[in-house]
Amino acid sequence: MASRFKLKESFEVESQHAAFFTGNQIAWTSDGTSFLCQDGAKVNMLELESGKVTTTFCTSSSEDEDIKDDPVTAFALSEDEFGSYLFVSYRSGLIAKWSRTENEILRSWKSVHKGPVARIAVDEDAIYLATGGSDSKVRIWELANFNCIHSLKGCQGVTSVLKFRPNSNEIFAAGDDCKIRSWSVSNGAEILVLESHFSQVTAIEFYENQLVSTGRDSVICLWNLDGGALLKTIPTYESMEGMVLLPASCVLPGNYHVGSNSGPHVAVAGEKGVVRVWQVEKAKEIFVQSNSQISPSTEPGGLAVTTLMLHDNVLAMVGVDHTIALHTLSDFECQRLLIGYCDEILDIVYCGKGDTCLAVASNSPDIKLYRLKDMHCLLLKGHTDLVLALSASPSQPNLLASSAKDNTVKLWLIDEEVGKVACVASGERHTGSIGAVVFSQTSAEWLYSGAQDNCIKAWKIKENEKEYSLTPVHSAIAHDKEINGLCVSPNDKFVASASQDKTAKLWNADLTLIGALRGHKRGVWCARFSSADQVIATGSADCTIRLWNLADLTCIKTFEGHDASVLKLEFLASGLQIISSAGDGLLKLWTIKNSECTLTLDGHDGRIWALAVQADQTRMVSGGSDSKLVVWRDTTVEKQEKTRQEMVEKVEQDQTLSNLMHNQMYESALELSLQLNRPKTTLKIIQILSQEKDKLRGAVKKLNPELQESLLQLALKWNSNTRNYTEAQLILEFMLTEGSVQLSASDLAQALAFTNKHFQRLSQLRADLHFLTYTASRMALLPDEM
Repeated sequence: MASRFKLKESFEVESQHAAFFTGNQIAWTSDGTSFLCQDGAKVNMLELESGKVTTTFCTSSSEDEDIKDDPVTAFALSEDEFGSYLFVSYRSGLIAKWSRTENEILRSWKSVHKGPVARIAVDEDAIYLATGGSDSKVRIWELANFNCIHSLKGCQGVTSVLKFRPNSNEIFAAGDDCKIRSWSVSNGAEILVLESHFSQVTAIEFYENQLVSTGRDSVICLWNLDGGALLKTIPTYESMEGMVLLPASCVLPGNYHVGSNSGPHVAVAGEKGVVRVWQVEKAKEIFVQSNSQISPSTEPGGLAVTTLMLHDNVLAMVGVDHTIALHTLSDFECQRLLIGYCDEILDIVYCGKGDTCLAVASNSPDIKLYRLKDMHCLLLKGHTDLVLALSASPSQPNLLASSAKDNTVKLWLIDEEVGKVACVASGERHTGSIGAVVFSQTSAEWLYSGAQDNCIKAWKIKENEKEYSLTPVHSAIAHDKEINGLCVSPNDKFVASASQDKTAKLWNADLTLIGALRGHKRGVWCARFSSADQVIATGSADCTIRLWNLADLTCIKTFEGHDASVLKLEFLASGLQIISSAGDGLLKLWTIKNSECTLTLDGHDGRIWALAVQADQTRMVSGGSDSKLVVWRDTTVEKQEKTRQEMVEKVEQDQTLSNLMHNQMYESALELSLQLNRPKTTLKIIQILSQEKDKLRGAVKKLNPELQESLLQLALKWNSNTRNYTEAQLILEFMLTEGSVQLSASDLAQALAFTNKHFQRLSQLRADLHFLTYTASRMALLPDEM
C-alpha cells in the first residue's frame, strides 16, 4: 500500500489485448494449445492458457511489395514430422508458405485463379495443396516443387467447402450450385457428383465409406461414397453452418457413449446458436445444448455459429460475433469464452475481490466480464441496447452496475466461486439513454444515474437475503444537455455531474444543488473527487483539465497539454497526481503541485474512452475506439531501485578503478576504464603505458573486440587534437597492424586526413628547426670574420 502514496514516475505496458479474430477462418493446432485466427491482413496465433497472441504472421514488414499488407482470404495449417507450416492466400492472388516456428515466408507463388482464393486444404501427408477460388475452379498443387498439376472444373461459383478424403486419393468440393463433387488427385478425373442440397453446402465430414453434409437449406444428408447414393435426409429446421464428426470414444451428457451406438454421430450448429448432436443413420437427435454463450441470429436464416472444431473431447464454437466458446463434451459446460473482437470500448471497471475481474462495455448490449489471469470472458446478457457505462461498488466489489441506451439501470452480482453472474435488479425510470452510473463510496446503498433526459436519479439499493431491489428516491433536472459523467465524494456527502452544457455541478447526496463549476469552453466529459483534498477535477472537450476548490467552487489550476478532448481522469498518489486520457490516443500523468505533465503514455490508435485504476494503484487499464485493452503497470519503485543499484555499482567500479591506478595495475585499469566509458582516465593510462610500447601493445591485445572498438573510437577523437595525437597514433598503428577490429572506410579516411595534417605540421616544424639551427651557427661565426 505504500506505493499508493508515492509519486508515480513511470508506467510500462504489462499486456495488450487487442482484436485477434475479426472473422472468416480459424484453426486449432494439433497440440490443442493454440488457435490460428484470421485478422485482416494477419493470421494470429492465440495461446489458450494465457489468452494472449504469441505470434503474428503478417506481411507488413515484407520486402515483397506485391504481398505487403495484403488482406488474407484463406489459410490452412499443415503439421507433420518435418515441421509445422501455414499456407496463406492473399487478395492479390499470391499464396505464401510460412514456417510456423520461424515465422518467416519460405515460398510464395501466384495462385493463377481469376479472383481471390476462398478455401485452402492440405492433405494429411502434406504432399498436395488444394485451392478453391471464386472462378469456379479447384486447383491441385504438388508441394514438392509447387507445380499446379490439375485444374478441376465443374464446381460453380465461389468454393464453400474444400476437403481431402482421409486415406484416399480424392478431393471434395462444393460451390454455389449446391452440389458436392469429388475428383481423383492423381489424374484429375471427376468421380462423384452428389445432388440433394438446394442451398449452399457449408460442411462435410467423412465416416468410413460414407459422407455427411450440411448446409443452409436446414438439412443433414448422409451419402454412400461407393456409388453416390443418398441414404438419409434429416431436417434440422435451422440453417446449419458448422459440423464436426464425433469420435467413438466420446461420451455425451446423460452418459451417452458414442462408440456403443452404430453409425456416424455429428455435432451441428448454426442459426440458433446451440449445438445439436445427431445419430445420422437413425436420424435421431441425441442432445441439444441448453447453456450456449452464443446469441441466436436475429434474422430468419441468419448466422449465429460459423464454425465448429473438436480437439480431445473439447468442442469449440465460433460465433458470428467473433466469440469462441470451448465446451467439454461430457457435460457441455463452457470452459472458456474468448472474445476475438470487442469493437469500440466505451467503459471499463475493475471488479471482484482483489480486482481479479475486468468488466468492459463496448458497442454491444452484452457486458464482457474478463478474468484477468487468462482473459476468460463471461457475457452478461440483459440489456436490449448498447451498454454505455459501468460502475463497481468500492465497498462490495462483487456488485456491478450498468446503464445503457435502453433507458435502464441494472445491478449484477458476481459469484466468483461458481463463475457466474446474475442480474439481481433493474431500474426503469429514465426517458433517455443513460450515459453515467456510479455507486456510493462508503457503502453499496445508493446508486446514481445520469441520462440524456438531463436528469440525475438516486436509487436506493435494498438487499434481503441476496435479493436486491432498485428504488428511485431522489431525482433532479440537472443540466441543459445530456450528462456525460457522475462521481461521488469519498464520504458520500456530495455528487458531481459533468455535462455537454459546458458545466459541472455539485450536489448534495439528496440531489439538492450546491453550485455550478463554470469555466470550460466546451462540454465536460468527466469529473472526479480527490481522495485527500477538498478539490474536484474536471476534463473537457476544450482539451483542458481544471481543478476546483469545493469550498468556494473556484478554479484553482488549469492543466493544458492534450491536443483533443479529455475523456477520463483519475487521481493517483493520494491526490497528488492526475492521470488523464484523451481523444488524441494519449495518457498523461500530471503532478498537481507544479501543474506539469511528467509522463506521456502512447498505447492506443484512437480515442481512449475508458480508464480504470486498481484499488492499490499498481496497475491501470485503458480502452478505446481501437478495440484494444492496455494494462499498464506502475514501475516507479523498480526504476528507482534500478537507478540506485546502478549508482552503487558505479561508485564501486570507480573505487576499483582508482585502486587499480594506485597499484599501477594499468592493464586491468585500461579494461575497466573502457567498460565504464572514462575517456580521460583511459587517455591517462595510455600515456603511462606508451612509455613502454611493448606493454601498451600487450594491454591493447588483451582487450576483447568490443573494447578494442571503443578504444579505436577514442583514438580517432584523440587524433583530431594536437595535444593527444601521439597516443592516438600508437593506437591506430596497432589497430592497423595487429588489432582484431578493422577500420571502416570513413574512419580510415578520417584517420589518414588528421595523420597527414600532423605529418605536415611536424615536417614544417622540423624545417623551421633546421633553419633556426643554421641561423644560430652562422651567427656564431660572425665575430671571427669581423
